[in-house]
Amino acid sequence: MIHAKKLLCLLIALVAVFTVYSQNVFPLKTSADGRYLVDRNNKPFPILGRTAWFIITQSESGYKQFLSNTLAHGHNAVEMAVITHWPTGNHAPYTAAGQAPFLKTLNGRNWDGTLTYNDINMEGPDLLTPNEAYWQFVDSFLSYCEDQGILVLMFPGYTGYNGGEQGWLQELVANGPQKCEAYGAWIAARFKNRPNIIWMLLGDMGKFNAAQQQAEAALIKGLKSVPGQLSTEYTAESFSGQNAADNETFGHEMTMNASYTWELGVPVPFIARKAYEHTPVMPSFLLEEPYDEEGPDGNNYNPNATQPVRRFQWWGWLSTIGGYMSGNGYVWPFIDPVWQFHLNTQAAMDMARLNGFIKAIDWWKLIPSGLGGMKNLITAGNSSDTSAAYVAAAAAGDGSLLLAYIPPAHSGSITIDMSVLKGKVYAAWFDPAIGSYTSAAEGSLPASGSRTFTPPGKNMAGDTDWVLILSTKQVH
Repeated sequence: MIHAKKLLCLLIALVAVFTVYSQNVFPLKTSADGRYLVDRNNKPFPILGRTAWFIITQSESGYKQFLSNTLAHGHNAVEMAVITHWPTGNHAPYTAAGQAPFLKTLNGRNWDGTLTYNDINMEGPDLLTPNEAYWQFVDSFLSYCEDQGILVLMFPGYTGYNGGEQGWLQELVANGPQKCEAYGAWIAARFKNRPNIIWMLLGDMGKFNAAQQQAEAALIKGLKSVPGQLSTEYTAESFSGQNAADNETFGHEMTMNASYTWELGVPVPFIARKAYEHTPVMPSFLLEEPYDEEGPDGNNYNPNATQPVRRFQWWGWLSTIGGYMSGNGYVWPFIDPVWQFHLNTQAAMDMARLNGFIKAIDWWKLIPSGLGGMKNLITAGNSSDTSAAYVAAAAAGDGSLLLAYIPPAHSGSITIDMSVLKGKVYAAWFDPAIGSYTSAAEGSLPASGSRTFTPPGKNMAGDTDWVLILSTKQVH
């Protein structure tokens, strides 16, 4: 048994090593093959994210508590709105200290943060009157994230579902294109030297009328107008069931392809595989999917958020390769004292296990089954990628690794094309509910022909999802 004092010293040393490393992570850029992100040292960087929409409404101690828990789970990214709006979140649009992001209304009066108006063209906030106290708080938050090695997927003006009360599109339209462009240029200039941002566009909206399109286009033009920025990656949350780069109006603005679907009618594997095969090639990742505790077991916002929700992240990651985001229906609004009690749910710990799994392998070598020149890895026992029973699989191009996620809805065996592997192959089952490994075959297997594998039954959580690992290295 390790002595408590020695263990403490070891943990401190590990934190010190992590801190030194994290300070050298950013800025990120696209890999040479265009498939994923790499850090400033050209080390592959997977997006292992967690939604934190209203994090800016928390105090310093509150956001540090959340980020500490996030790091402890192995995440390296958060998604947030830098100015908040929707009424279900924590006291929008203020910080914990009661500061609003802007000072004046469009008619020149003092703005008190009110987000309902008699005449938005007069009473809406003037985007060109930033409240320095608010934005200094944002500065501190982003700086802390950078120091901790955390990537921030940040919306400068989340548009909101159908342009309604969730977001800022009505205020953008009221300000007009000229001010929207100037606001975009202002926020880009303010964070010009901040290297840990991915700029998020749109926001639960994919189709725009003429005035809305002009406002959003102007904001994007302003964001991209400032030379010498360290953060130059752009993606979007379009409407559910659409990838960022597929948006007919703004898809051309993207440098990364984010997949978004919260409904079963457009399943995660289908939309995520579509993102991977987009032309031109760009890093793809799962941005949004049914959240933990946002379905029948939680706040009931999304009836499709059935447990175990880890299926969505495993599907999305193995179909996009670039990474994923995950969320919790009680956490993202950051309403005290609720969110603190939902940081370590089963699904949150499932993400910790997924993060550890990804970091332990050469994930950047993976190519989804049937895409990017990869063979169809599962020759029997699979379903369509629109089915809840779909087995997502990916293999390394060098023949060193093959992974297949068997979801809870799948039944029976699967047959694998072993010829995509090379040398001696070792087979194991990974339990995504607890992180344990079970042998799937005695000894090594030949890298030729086909082989059938049958999942072990129920995992330690009582579900039937498993991950098959075929590797040229022995799995423990």
